[in-house]
Amino acid sequence: MKNGYQISLITDPLPGLSLIFELNPDVILCDIAMPRLDGYEICAMLRHSKVFQYIPIMMLTGKEGFIDRIRARMVGATDYLTKPFGEQELLLLIEKYVTPKIRTR
Repeated sequence: MKNGYQISLITDPLPGLSLIFELNPDVILCDIAMPRLDGYEICAMLRHSKVFQYIPIMMLTGKEGFIDRIRARMVGATDYLTKPFGEQELLLLIEKYVTPKIRTR
């Protein structure tokens, strides 16, 4: 748990889709370039589910083109971060969309 966030890494999108439903994350970071299903397809599938209709989905990619950004928006991506990026840049983006949970003991 780094910076107060618990991270789950999914490397194969097909079995990963069911895992995403089990995890019920507060935010999803989705790489555009993945095997079998690309990030655009994953994002579109998640957006068709009521469970993930309002969950922030950030597209991560090495593609800087205007068309790629538009395509990400069209499938429902909340934001877009171009590689390479630093830890601080990623944290700022996550904190822009994720409300910190108040922890009680």
